[in-house]
Amino acid sequence: MARQKNQPSATDAQNNQTKFTLYNFAGKPKAYYLVDRVKRQLSSNDIPEKAVAHSMIVIDRSGSMYYDIEPLKETLIKLLTLDEYNNYQLLVTLISYASQGDVTCHFQRVPIQEVMKANSSYIQEIQKIQTGYTTCISQSMTMAKSFLREGELTVINLHSDGYANDPSANAEANTLERICEELKNMDVFVNTISYSSADFRLLSKIANTVSGTCIRAGEVRQVYDGLYQSAKLLGSSVAPAMEEPLIKEYDYQVFVSKTGKKINGSSSTLKIVGLKADDDGVFYKYRKISQEDYDKLTDVPVAQTDESVLAFAKANLANGNLNTAKYALASTFDATLTEKHAKALTNAEIAELTQDLDLAIFDASALAKHEILDSVKVNDKISVLELVNLLEENNSSIIINIKELQKNYRRKGVKRINGSRDENEKLIEPWLKTEFLDGGEYVSMGTFEINRNTATINMLITRPVKLVKVEDSSQISEVAGVLITNLESFNNYTIVSDGEVNVKSLPIKISSKKVFDLLKSKGVIEAENFDFRTEYTLRLDNLPLVAFTGSYGNIDGTFNELAEIKILASILAAHLKEESDVYTDEQLTELKKHYLSKNLYINFPTTTEYTDLKEAIANGTVDTRVSYKVDIGNKDILNLGKLYSANKFLDRLYEGFNQDTGEKVDKPTFDITLDEDVVFGHKTLSSRTKITKVDDLMKRIFDNFLGIEDNGSVAAILSKVGGDSLTRLLQVKSQGEKVNREEFVTALTAAKEKLEDYAEKVYREKISPLVFYIGSTGLLPDEMDTLAQTADAINAKYGNLQFSKDEQEGAFFEVGDTIISVYAKNEYYSTT
Repeated sequence: MARQKNQPSATDAQNNQTKFTLYNFAGKPKAYYLVDRVKRQLSSNDIPEKAVAHSMIVIDRSGSMYYDIEPLKETLIKLLTLDEYNNYQLLVTLISYASQGDVTCHFQRVPIQEVMKANSSYIQEIQKIQTGYTTCISQSMTMAKSFLREGELTVINLHSDGYANDPSANAEANTLERICEELKNMDVFVNTISYSSADFRLLSKIANTVSGTCIRAGEVRQVYDGLYQSAKLLGSSVAPAMEEPLIKEYDYQVFVSKTGKKINGSSSTLKIVGLKADDDGVFYKYRKISQEDYDKLTDVPVAQTDESVLAFAKANLANGNLNTAKYALASTFDATLTEKHAKALTNAEIAELTQDLDLAIFDASALAKHEILDSVKVNDKISVLELVNLLEENNSSIIINIKELQKNYRRKGVKRINGSRDENEKLIEPWLKTEFLDGGEYVSMGTFEINRNTATINMLITRPVKLVKVEDSSQISEVAGVLITNLESFNNYTIVSDGEVNVKSLPIKISSKKVFDLLKSKGVIEAENFDFRTEYTLRLDNLPLVAFTGSYGNIDGTFNELAEIKILASILAAHLKEESDVYTDEQLTELKKHYLSKNLYINFPTTTEYTDLKEAIANGTVDTRVSYKVDIGNKDILNLGKLYSANKFLDRLYEGFNQDTGEKVDKPTFDITLDEDVVFGHKTLSSRTKITKVDDLMKRIFDNFLGIEDNGSVAAILSKVGGDSLTRLLQVKSQGEKVNREEFVTALTAAKEKLEDYAEKVYREKISPLVFYIGSTGLLPDEMDTLAQTADAINAKYGNLQFSKDEQEGAFFEVGDTIISVYAKNEYYSTT
């Protein structure tokens, strides 16, 4: 197909200049832009005759489609048998995909009239389609690309209801990006249809890259409408592709066609395919300039609430530039859109923001109903992160309606049931169960925990229970000489999951006027007067997840501090694996028989409802979602997960000998040293053992604890957390003197708790808020001005780093002496 090129005059561009300031959500300027507006221009020679066109339909048949595959097949059959297609010069190809390696072409380049025939083999082929397992989109796009013909206009309608995650999310994203770049040079445009829990961001980026549109379909009817519009377009006279270069003075450009319902953006040459000859169109070209140059342009009008800024937001959103897109949204001063979408982070929220931006650009009447201010609409409400801290600080004065919470709760993980399975997968249920003692609507407000490497907040609800026999419901009141009438159950409710508010509101009552006044002052309670009888609703869905003006401080040295604490805590835990400073071994055995831990926590065995994960995914009872993990490390060790457990490291580099007999101890573990005098030394390592930076770090602390080297590292760590009693006993042991076993166990237990408490404080104050910010926004805070690097790039600089499969495909940020890793990982969850 011939391609047209826009060649506006310099005068045209000058007469259509505007400028705008890009603000962040705190209302502070981030950048300044000059915008040139260039209209699409067609000559009579650009009006084509009708030509053969090719429609490729690519559908998702992964396991998550189990319940929707039949309605989808019916929709396809209905679509492909419309009488109006009789006059179309249209070829049709149908491709379906699920797991890697099972892409299927059901028919290829078949004239639409042949498909339409009653009981055609092509219709029968559609009826045979069945669901598969996971989702590998790239294989279908690779196949579709192989079917393209030069000079033949093609539309690929890519349909998905899930995440591209096979073989991995990052591998899929990278492969699809490469394929789309290749498709840009061909006579094709790609429309994507996203519905259910699909990865809207990825599908939107694909459509933007290959001159298409992304449709968010909430139901099969919308899928039908999207496919129908594509076929109708191909049946008419389609204008040739336009290629609009981006000269060096510009940084970005966006094409908008209101009649063609098309918005595409790029930081390079922009190719537009899939418009009719009479469709309108305009190119906006953006030049980033300094504040000084911006202020000098007194003859250029400021246009903040303008189509050019809305289009800039929409195109950047489709390109995956979430921060820039959201800042552009704020910069329009549209309070209606900003307030609604300021915290848009998840795929569902991004899809809704995309729809509203389309509506604002394509429908002037919709924009006229919005509240337009003269500055950025700043959401200065308390953040969810700050609110949960306040709730925890005052939880003694707050009770929560547990029944209402449970009624509206959405599970974010795989449902587990009490029991275990035998070799035949038969469920063996525990002989005991618990029954709640409170029995009412309300329970005490829980405590909150921010996850250490995801943007997740859990609320832990504690409730009093009794332990009863399953057979007759009789209560167990005593076990191993211990009264167990004060048992508690612990249930976690995910308030925020991977940057998405999972619990929209909390129904509470307040017993303290002081706490009521505090929450009211923070704007989360609307009632005027305190009433202990009233149930208040704390809305979370209208609050920012994090404070946009927050500072996340300096984290230099934090990883090393946490690593040392984790290593020593692991050593102490290995001593105490089966130990208690309260109960005898016989008592511990009796408690275990009754599913009780040495701390009197109830530990029923649990298992999944399903027996075959693959089958559960295939029938739709279990699905996968992508969770973004955020870890901190340094230039030698990527994260704390690289550290060995204490006993594993002990076996890796050390050997032990009984001090009395001199005999070598086979597979020594720390717990045996409580009852035996064991002397440790370094192993003679084989040539195959490679010493890493992890070994170097752990060895220094182990050598000191085991009395091999007096380097003071253990005493320094214990002094920091207040574990002086254990320091004293270790000094006694290092002098060859015996210590009382019970006293040593008590000191180990106390020191372990202090280490864990100190680490928790570091996470809560320094790490978890930063992780939460990154996981919520997908970006580093503004003060951490650094570029993302690949695993290969960061490892080329620091060759000691070791990467897992998921980490290998992540993004890495160098901040001072810290390396921040952000990578995707598949998570399973129950759909019922």
